[in-house]
Amino acid sequence: MERQRERSTEVPKEVKEKAEKELEELRKELARLKILKQEKEQLEIEATQKHIIKEDEIKATELDFIEEQFDKLEDILSSKLGEIDTKVYQKHADQIESELQTLEEEIIGEKGLIEKKLTAYENLLQAYPWLEEERKKFMYDMPDKNKNKNDYISWKTEWAKVLFDYARFAILHIIYTRELTTHKPFMNFTKREQYIKEISEELISQNQAKWLSKKKESLRVYWKTLEVWSDEIWKWAYENGKIEPIMIYELREAKQEDFSSLPLEDLEEIFKILAKNRKAKILKLDDGKLAFKIKLE
Repeated sequence: MERQRERSTEVPKEVKEKAEKELEELRKELARLKILKQEKEQLEIEATQKHIIKEDEIKATELDFIEEQFDKLEDILSSKLGEIDTKVYQKHADQIESELQTLEEEIIGEKGLIEKKLTAYENLLQAYPWLEEERKKFMYDMPDKNKNKNDYISWKTEWAKVLFDYARFAILHIIYTRELTTHKPFMNFTKREQYIKEISEELISQNQAKWLSKKKESLRVYWKTLEVWSDEIWKWAYENGKIEPIMIYELREAKQEDFSSLPLEDLEEIFKILAKNRKAKILKLDDGKLAFKIKLE
């Protein structure tokens, strides 16, 4: 009992009022996060209805734990003795604030990706309105390459443009052929996997893509060159004052940037390009991982 008194001491009214104000601010942040969560869920519903994403791709966002933490803070503030253990309160408050920030970044990142996928097909329709035109339904059947060679060449050339722009609009660096068969417009092919592989081969012949596996299950699409990506990453680092060594995980955390999902081997190659162009210095860390430090001059 004596120890409890040592830990919890009567605090001035202004200290408790400050704590209540901080709690109210956190409560507002939680309310704002709930709205973001609802917006994300609405986007997910729309995306699944349009077959842009599948239900098993949806990631649940749990706020229950944070709400329980709020209850703990409420208990501390509403102590019958009118006493606050300021260290305990601050610990809980800091933890909640940190978790709110992390969740917000996750929700905004996921929401942004869904929006990109939704607008990807809309942008595709603007560029290629024939995708939903009744008179162009024949485009979902591949011409016989032996009997109608010219039609076949024209068909795969046009669809290669569609696939390239789909990757660009959806911010996809790697396309998985099996997954693509469930998304518009490719899900409308009469022979989905076969046609997608034919179109992919056309992109490869144009040096705009490459297979990442012998089974041809994943395709790396280069809708921007690594040189262009290196310029964009350097610019991002410069504008955000990243003067300390930058590790790959920091690029991954920049969810609003299109380069955040670049394959690891591409990022490592980009580091080399930056070093070659004297825009950065490559650093090898103790664990063998690479980092880079930009040069400001």
